[in-house]
Amino acid sequence: MKTSAKLGRPAAFNKKIALDIAMRLFWERGYEGTSMADLSLAMGIHPSSIYAAFGNKQELFALAAKRYADVPAQYMVKALEQPTLRDFILAAFDNTVEFLGSKEHPSSCFTLTGAISCGTDTEPAKALMQKMRLQNEAAIKARLLKARKAGEFPPEENVDDYTRYLSSLLSGLAIQAANGSTRAELKRTAEVAIRHLGLER
Repeated sequence: MKTSAKLGRPAAFNKKIALDIAMRLFWERGYEGTSMADLSLAMGIHPSSIYAAFGNKQELFALAAKRYADVPAQYMVKALEQPTLRDFILAAFDNTVEFLGSKEHPSSCFTLTGAISCGTDTEPAKALMQKMRLQNEAAIKARLLKARKAGEFPPEENVDDYTRYLSSLLSGLAIQAANGSTRAELKRTAEVAIRHLGLER
């Protein structure tokens, strides 16, 4: 299987560069689809050095997931910081489309592709991805509760249901990106969702 992860040894074994390579490989192939041999080849580091620097495969995966959350996935944090509920929702869709439509990294979301697995030894990785997705939902819920206090979110609307609905719409874009949808197609799909949410540009 081909990968766009950069091959070759990072200069002087730069741990940050090596971790970025591992993150991208897990992002492309998922936890189960990425072997230590794959990681060693892509990172240009002997397996023993990987274990010494990052721990076993599960520990490396956890570090790669944190790296993903701290760097590429900040697009949602920026949306959450918008001043109004309308601005937040519009930014959430716009930023998601831009992120998923970028050619600079794999399509789809790490928390979805990273969890694709079959064997029982992948349960810790699946649990970590579920935890990250639930944390994202919790952040959305907190933003909705803030909007309710500001009088922007209807008191009769169920916050938990709306959180799951909004999260489902955004996650659906990631699935469409993994299916090969272009940025333009994702943008049109997002606009349909925005209209059905009762928002206008």
